[in-house]
Amino acid sequence: MSFFIRFARQWIAGETLDDAIITAKKANNRGIGAIINFLGEHVKDREEAEKNKIENLEILRAIKDAKLNSSLSIKLTQLGLGIDKNLCLSHVETIVSAANDIFVWIDMENSPYTEDTIDIYLTVFKKYKNAGIAIQTNLKRSEDDIRRIASLGGIIRLVKGAYKENSQIAYSSRADVTINFSKLMGFLFYRSPFFAIATHDDRLVNEAIEANRSHKKKIEFQMLHGVREELKNKLVKKGFVVVDYIPYGKKWFPYSVRRIRERKRNILLIFRSIFDI
Repeated sequence: MSFFIRFARQWIAGETLDDAIITAKKANNRGIGAIINFLGEHVKDREEAEKNKIENLEILRAIKDAKLNSSLSIKLTQLGLGIDKNLCLSHVETIVSAANDIFVWIDMENSPYTEDTIDIYLTVFKKYKNAGIAIQTNLKRSEDDIRRIASLGGIIRLVKGAYKENSQIAYSSRADVTINFSKLMGFLFYRSPFFAIATHDDRLVNEAIEANRSHKKKIEFQMLHGVREELKNKLVKKGFVVVDYIPYGKKWFPYSVRRIRERKRNILLIFRSIFDI
């Protein structure tokens, strides 16, 4: 268990907001931005969803007070999407409106929530432009989703996707997911003035660097806290915007277990970070 705690602490800031703020400051001091995320999801109680909304508002306050280069990332099932869509929408609007000049990313969860997550994002984006959404390239529907969002000016964080999904709706091989990531990233280089590339994959990172030599778009590379630190430093030195995804909270154990189960490659990445391989 002690080794697993060490394992988890590679990508978890700690259990408190103060831990996340300290970690974000350290990232900023290295020239790296931050995305702070409060752990927890699949809430079934309205009171808990309300408390989670308040916690996310506290994150915004703390970012402002500390003058951090940081955005906020939220999960919609944490804010009541599994209870009532309108309740969740109300919480998201409250958070995004309170953020002002702080950017808010909406994380994408497993496929039963994909459509509602996109609908909520586009509804909020009509009023507030300081918001973006994660789209998973393992889902076969994602090309249509990206085209729809981009056509409305939405801002996308491209991720491979870590949830285990049915092969009827998702690509089952890592190679196919990577190919689709490359394809959708190419589309965004042509159609989006700003987007985020959330991957630790050298091939995709190098492909993005090469593509941006001609497209010269505003892009940022987003990676998990504690993973690929050497790569992050290299990208910063080359002048790219690099951002650490920094989760915190008492629900770190299920998050960490899921991370390992969802992508076995995460184990290798963490070992490389722990032992500096």
